[in-house]
Amino acid sequence: MDAPRTMRLYLAGGAAALLTTVGCTPDEGSPGGYGDRPGETEPGEGVSATLSVAEDTQAGPVVTDADGYTLYVSTADSANPTVSTCTADCAEQWPPATAEGEVTTEGIDASLVDSYQRPEGGTQLTLAGWPLYRFSGDVDPGDVNGQGADGVWFAVGPQGTRSEVLPHPSPEGTGGYVEFPQG
Repeated sequence: MDAPRTMRLYLAGGAAALLTTVGCTPDEGSPGGYGDRPGETEPGEGVSATLSVAEDTQAGPVVTDADGYTLYVSTADSANPTVSTCTADCAEQWPPATAEGEVTTEGIDASLVDSYQRPEGGTQLTLAGWPLYRFSGDVDPGDVNGQGADGVWFAVGPQGTRSEVLPHPSPEGTGGYVEFPQG
């Protein structure tokens, strides 16, 4: 009786390892991060971007990109002046939200949207001065798997403030668990 249970555990562990490897390894010729999902364009292709609001996520109303993926801010960054601290390996897990050309908004005050020239090159979108990112762990549009990660990463709301709704009620949750002072 123990053999089938052990076999299931081995198979489950192997599947988890394969998914982790596949999900974390960019395709050959791909820089990793932005541009890896169907329908997503590479930065610099001259395509405009649309920022909109997804009202019904587990983190409440959040800003999404044109493909419907949640955008995040990092508390390690600065909004005034705009500074991004996420580079190199960090930027592979948290790809900067980039756009070339006109940026349109739906449900977001367009005067809050701007861009930031990253030190390593490229133009990153900002909202209320905060640099915007996607999370490589968000598999489907509307996912908020990065919400609360490391107590630093938060989905961004339409006014450029971070969402403090934590959909993962325990440390085992994908985004982690952080308690915020009330008031």
